Amino acid sequence: MIAIVLPAYNEEESISLLIEHIRKIAKKHLPERVAIIVVDDGSADNTIGCVQGLADSDLVLLRHPKNKGLGEAIKTGMLHAIYQSPDVDVVVTMDSDNTHTPGLLKRMIMAVEEGSDVVIASRYQPGSRVVGVSRYRQLLSLGMSWMFRLMVPVPGVKDYSCGYRAYRAELLRSAFQKWDDQFISQSGFSCMVDILLKLNHLNAIMTEVPMILRYDYKKGKSKMNVRKTILDTLVLAWRERFPRFSQKN
Repeated sequence: MIAIVLPAYNEEESISLLIEHIRKIAKKHLPERVAIIVVDDGSADNTIGCVQGLADSDLVLLRHPKNKGLGEAIKTGMLHAIYQSPDVDVVVTMDSDNTHTPGLLKRMIMAVEEGSDVVIASRYQPGSRVVGVSRYRQLLSLGMSWMFRLMVPVPGVKDYSCGYRAYRAELLRSAFQKWDDQFISQSGFSCMVDILLKLNHLNAIMTEVPMILRYDYKKGKSKMNVRKTILDTLVLAWRERFPRFSQKN
């Protein structure tokens, strides 16, 4: 069984299209049973109504009454996937703004079946494309990628922050057993780096597949606080590289 976790915050313009696209791809290419888990993180728009309008046996809606941040939304979705549905084999996380194309799901899940523990949809593999993102943001992301590769290298990884990933469910169970609530300790967008660095301590086999990031499909402005995200990820890299100088274990 495959569980697809969609953290959503004010995504009324895109969530319906994404769910329908996932269902189309699943029906055509994924013979496994697919569950879609939407975690509404305190949306102020009609995100909940849009999801409820698509209710079916494959769809679960979880709700945070107040906005808690991306990390908490992903944590809620992952915990539901691996403990409420013990037959889940692969957990996928995707952004809910329609920038992550579901057509890549088959390839990512096949990579898990071939032996990978984590498969990342990467912006930095041959064949990848980024559409609709400013040159400045692309250069900033690339610079952060190189910084992580030099400071805290993870075998097989170039894209440390992309939220489009497939995880072996058993690996996530092991991570939550080891770190409990602190497995995902970052509430913001830096949580993706946090997850990756912790899973590396479990000797997870990580691979990447090239992604076409369709930012031109995104409705509305980005919710990422770029300055805060950069600062948070730099702190994570510092703590990982120089743990004895950190007050945090």
